[in-house]
Amino acid sequence: MPVFRTACRGCHGGCLYELTVENGRVVKAHPSKEGPLNRGRGCVKGMSIVEQMYHPQRLLYPMKRLGERGSGKWQRISWDEAYETIAARMNGLIRDYGPECISALTGTGRHHLPYFFRLGNAIGTPNFSSAGGLICLGPRRTGAVMTSGLFAGVDYYGKVKPGGILVWGANPAVSGADGELQWWIKDAVRQGMPIVVVDPQPTELAQKAEHWLRVRPGTDGALALGILNILISEDLYDHEFVEGYTYGFDALKERCREYDLPRVAKITGIPESKILGAARWIGSTKPLALEQGCAFEQSVNAMDTCRAIYMIPAITGNYDVPGGFVESMEIAPAGLPPCNEIPKVVAEKGLTGPYPFLKGDMMAHPYMVLEAIRTGKPYKIRGMFINANNSLLSLADAKHTYACMKELDFLVYMDIFMNPTAELADIVLPAALWPEVDCLFCMPEFADQVLLSQRKCVQVGECKSDEEFILELCRRAGWNYGFTEQKDMMQQQLREMARRRPELSDITLEAIQERGFLAPERTYYNYKRHGFQTPTGKYEFASTKMEQAGADPLPSWQEPPETLVSNPELSREYPLILTTGGRQQPYFVSNNRQIRSLRKLEPFPLVRMHPETAAAQGIREGDWVWIENQRGRITQKAHLVDQMDKNVVNCDFGWWYPEAGAPDYGWQESNANILTTLAPPYDHYLGSYQLRGLLCRVYPNPTCTIEQRYETWIENTK
Repeated sequence: MPVFRTACRGCHGGCLYELTVENGRVVKAHPSKEGPLNRGRGCVKGMSIVEQMYHPQRLLYPMKRLGERGSGKWQRISWDEAYETIAARMNGLIRDYGPECISALTGTGRHHLPYFFRLGNAIGTPNFSSAGGLICLGPRRTGAVMTSGLFAGVDYYGKVKPGGILVWGANPAVSGADGELQWWIKDAVRQGMPIVVVDPQPTELAQKAEHWLRVRPGTDGALALGILNILISEDLYDHEFVEGYTYGFDALKERCREYDLPRVAKITGIPESKILGAARWIGSTKPLALEQGCAFEQSVNAMDTCRAIYMIPAITGNYDVPGGFVESMEIAPAGLPPCNEIPKVVAEKGLTGPYPFLKGDMMAHPYMVLEAIRTGKPYKIRGMFINANNSLLSLADAKHTYACMKELDFLVYMDIFMNPTAELADIVLPAALWPEVDCLFCMPEFADQVLLSQRKCVQVGECKSDEEFILELCRRAGWNYGFTEQKDMMQQQLREMARRRPELSDITLEAIQERGFLAPERTYYNYKRHGFQTPTGKYEFASTKMEQAGADPLPSWQEPPETLVSNPELSREYPLILTTGGRQQPYFVSNNRQIRSLRKLEPFPLVRMHPETAAAQGIREGDWVWIENQRGRITQKAHLVDQMDKNVVNCDFGWWYPEAGAPDYGWQESNANILTTLAPPYDHYLGSYQLRGLLCRVYPNPTCTIEQRYETWIENTK
């Protein structure tokens, strides 16, 4: 039986797998020992791929809606009809209202994102966006570009191991920002590597940390500036690096003086002694690496917080050193460049608001898109593509999102399963899973940057990859995508790789596909050879790009808009601090709730709280509870955690219930984004919005029937 080597994309990551195929069907999947990122290991998401591929409820062919939007009535159609319908409807809208009336929202996980944005460029609309772009990776990446010019990551597998790791706003041992990270960090901790963890929750890593800083949600930026202040005032910074390779240190020093130890302790709720101890550990640990998550990006302080945290390993002399916080090698582009330039008169209509670095990326702000659908201001968004994004679960203010999407003239949705968002579409398209895709993709967010290959080994139903759909749609609609064949797109990526790294110019596509990856040797101290990719050529504590954009070049912090401090009147009704980003390992964002083997591992959403907080409301372990604020209420299952702050609760994100049935799928029952808002205030630079540090109350829900419904479903799906 043939065995294919290909990269899993069940999350952001790139674990290499070997798939055994028999009679055109994948019968076995096991992690490859050759995998440069996973090294023979795989998580439950990747190991369940056979169940996912041949699931009885998987989308296998295109469908068109019958009846009213959201009625749950569908009819199978051919791909030809789907293409012709989409091309005709979208071109009709473009003819009547201009290309800017078309928007798109893409999700995460599949390889498709850069190709999907290129579709927007081919159409000529500036209003394409990613649901997570403003609250997941976007602020970190943009903050890195403003500071050093490149993103950076932990050098786990170099010849020199990290002396310690600062884990901030991340829980890679569970959510694995990108799947395989769980192995890296677990290996490091198992081997005795010390860590500092900044997290409101007593995570697995927090309980093993040398220092655990239980920060008040939404105050990470103040903590980072406070740590920088200690490092500078106690002379724990690297003079050689600071004096030879940085810009704006004196200005940063003055700014950090505003964040003295007593003030930071009061803001964050962390005792002074703990902050001081952790800062001194950070300043004395060599080499030090930084593992970042998305928690602190979901804030009105997103960019400044990201920049301040990013500066900590740099100021201590741990930037791009063996075993430290090292630059992405950028051996090849993650995707393709734009195929043509959007006319300036159209680009200026982009729904980016006053956010200078959002406008630079030509990424529409999701709230502005929804408002344009609802109000027609500054113009009405009429057509929309959504790929790999269950928007009713992934966007804040889910009820508002639902109401807006119901008003669209035409909506095309592409994914693996039906879900609440798909039920609002006019056309639903069946997406390929990773064993059904030909693709090259890079992992620039990791220190060990690799070029990974996905190799199509089977065809299931009429499912197509996002690229296949995009290429054929552009051909039929007359949109200039710049390519007509997938293979040509991959060859273009290799040509760009050869331009960047001439020593790799002899590598063929076939060789990469056969092996499954390309992993060149890492280099260090790159800034000593070519400087930093910033206007000054130095590491910029004071960002010249931000100054040129009329923004504060230095990081700062402000109290979030909805907290015990900023809104004491609201806190009397809703006395608990709510963070909405809880994750469970079997799932990726809102995916996999219908996969029986995964669902049995973690069947219900959990809200974590201190036992005393629960007892005050008569709540016991495992009780179903209401979580309520001024925007609505949801129900989740109580999980009592001794070391939680008594004022903080953390609820799981991304929950819907396939067993509840179409068209609703229970999307309002436990969906954390019922409780959040997309409305301003926003981060000044990117437009990021607040999903952490909100206010709520929690009380029993004695009549919940979710558990009984689940048990019936499990029994009926044996």
